[in-house]
Amino acid sequence: MRLSIDHQTGFRYATPVKSSYNEARMTPVATDQQTVWSSRVSINPAAWSFTYTDYWGTTVTTFELHEPHERLTVHAQGVVETHGDDLAWDLDRRIAPNDLGWPALRDRGVIDTMTEFLVVDDRTQAPDELLALAAEKANQPPRLAGLDVCALIHERLSYQRGSTKVTSTAREAWDLGRGVCQDFSHVALGALRSIGLPARYVSGYLHPGGVRANTSVVGESHSWVEWWCGSWVSYDPTLQRRITDGYVRVGHGRDYGDVAPLRGTYAGGASEMFVTVQMTELG
Repeated sequence: MRLSIDHQTGFRYATPVKSSYNEARMTPVATDQQTVWSSRVSINPAAWSFTYTDYWGTTVTTFELHEPHERLTVHAQGVVETHGDDLAWDLDRRIAPNDLGWPALRDRGVIDTMTEFLVVDDRTQAPDELLALAAEKANQPPRLAGLDVCALIHERLSYQRGSTKVTSTAREAWDLGRGVCQDFSHVALGALRSIGLPARYVSGYLHPGGVRANTSVVGESHSWVEWWCGSWVSYDPTLQRRITDGYVRVGHGRDYGDVAPLRGTYAGGASEMFVTVQMTELG
């Protein structure tokens, strides 16, 4: 699927801001599953900026403004061709030939290499109830255990916009029983890591599908998870499905904090964030 992405986000300020320092992670990454044909990030008001690749392999546009402004807009545009996930193992619960078993995943070499994706912090700490439920799923091969842990989360949580904050934790979302894709991903990360599966947070975009080619539709900034059992298994716990060609990857990290689309600091009063994502399947 070839997709055109038009993502605008930024801040409206209650009073003019004198200066701000920001990082944007809104550029799709080239992988075996997607080809990036073009990408561009523009900033209004015009700002000094430079681009680099961070520790996790995500493209970062960092910029700063030193003139009064009441609104900051970051506009990311790109054309990406996605190929979906070539592995069909998750559909019928087969085990891939290169999958590792639990003894191999508990080997010190694996733990040392994957430590960053095994550590649980306040943002991803799963509640005791979920830890117990997840542990019951670890009596089967790691790939299947990961799928069933994600199913537990999908059954417990309902998707509801505005029900949580960007700072909400996995425990808070679980207790509330609802959240957005970020919350589903954080809850899944904590549960997957608790049974010994290295797991990471993936940030990107999701095309809703089911529309005519060359028709612009409202897309979404989206997140999903991946766990490692000899290879990375990609899965969307929010929609309880494997990754298709409607998903566009921007980057990954330990949690949302490593791949936030826009973050920064500024000198001024209150602010309100805005986000719009338009996506078009190119025929």
